[in-house]
Amino acid sequence: MTEQDARQDIQIIKAMLEKTKRATAESGTLFIVWGVLITLALVGNYVLAHLEKYEWEWLNWTAMAVIGWIYSVVYGIRKERRDPARTYIQVAARHLYFSCGAAFILVGLALPRIGVYSYEAISPLISVVTGVLFFVMGGLFEWPFLKWAGVVWWAGAVGMSFLPGNDRTLVFAALFIVFYLIPSFVLRSKFKKAQAEK
Repeated sequence: MTEQDARQDIQIIKAMLEKTKRATAESGTLFIVWGVLITLALVGNYVLAHLEKYEWEWLNWTAMAVIGWIYSVVYGIRKERRDPARTYIQVAARHLYFSCGAAFILVGLALPRIGVYSYEAISPLISVVTGVLFFVMGGLFEWPFLKWAGVVWWAGAVGMSFLPGNDRTLVFAALFIVFYLIPSFVLRSKFKKAQAEK
């Protein structure tokens, strides 16, 4: 291999990494949609708890999950049609999103519904899975802020374990706004900026 070939290979690798980062930023849209759905579910949960209609909370969260998964599948199909060629990092990220999404459903809906643990354990357990999601995303896309967001989610999970149920919900909501919604909008903003520079 000549020096010129090596330089061309490096340029190809750099181009692939940039393409992956743009694709990741575009997926900020998916995170925002999920963020809005979860925010609505948190508000719904708060209203139902205030009205003491606890028996309807599972339906509130199930409806959010079903709408989110339907949107995610449609979004994924459209994205695949637009961009059939994927990098290894994009494939790894899709597996990460799917596995964490499945974990959210199991941890947040299925397991407490069948009585494996109380509903008060949901917020800390969801925070653990969210920490994994953001920490691995930060590693895949070389964005330290996401890694730190993951660490904060894990710390939040530990902290929530010492709080009563209602206080856990408030801490979870604060974590969600600062360390889920804000990174999602930043991802989307990076994508728009990259598109404008083209």
